[in-house]
Amino acid sequence: MRQSISRFAVCVALVLTAACASKTPLQVDGLATTGKQYTSTLKKVNSFALDHTLEFTADLLPNLPRDHATLLVHTQAMQQRAALLQTTSEYFDTQALYFAELSALAKGDTSTGTTRALRKLVEALNKAPDVGGIPRVSKEAVAGLAGHVASWKHSAQVREELQRSAEPVAHALLLNQHILQEQIQWITQREELARQVEYREKVLKPFVEEKKLGETWKNAWMKHTKQVPTIELLEQAKAASIDMQQAWVNVLRGEGSFEHLQGVFDQLNSNIQAANNNERNTHDTP
Repeated sequence: MRQSISRFAVCVALVLTAACASKTPLQVDGLATTGKQYTSTLKKVNSFALDHTLEFTADLLPNLPRDHATLLVHTQAMQQRAALLQTTSEYFDTQALYFAELSALAKGDTSTGTTRALRKLVEALNKAPDVGGIPRVSKEAVAGLAGHVASWKHSAQVREELQRSAEPVAHALLLNQHILQEQIQWITQREELARQVEYREKVLKPFVEEKKLGETWKNAWMKHTKQVPTIELLEQAKAASIDMQQAWVNVLRGEGSFEHLQGVFDQLNSNIQAANNNERNTHDTP
């Protein structure tokens, strides 16, 4: 994993040192607006993953040994997971602050807000959840990676901020991808176990015992048949996170458009809402 991060950093450096295209306020503001939408969406994905993990665990517990040890182990595991995801949510908030300040800078605000936000982002990155293989970055952001910025009244400030931001933001975006990957692996194991137990208890056992199969069995069978795995949404978010890394490189090159990414995040939000509505409807069914 260290090698993948190094390759990404080298790619950024090579691209940026060769960049000569000028940037426009619209270009950087487009990236900043997309960045705010991106971090907001990741927070919703984060919350969605936790809610569904709790849901699957709650469905699983009644079918496990009914003793204090069983309840304690699963409760503590979920409490630890909730605490970790709260820390992750706060980390996303710090990223959102950076993109908000970058947007203000792109619109002509030459105060030091972006610098302060970047410092907070670097500190948050050093304290971010440990998902394995992610190196801590220096407290001092590396300068000299950004391309040329021309024809702005405040071009010097913009260039300076992009130079400071280039590597820390690249690391932050890459860490987001690995956080999502860790979520996918963690949820997949627990979701699959919960599905197996629910199928065994609510679908298979009543069927093979030749009991009368009423609406309860029918609804359980339909739910098992059509239910979309939670990780599908997380895989979509991971793909969007990878696209966001490329968008960051593009803006430092003075290239790229963000309309596509904004549409991707809109669709992700719609998918999360639809999944939540479907879950509520499923549980409301008698």
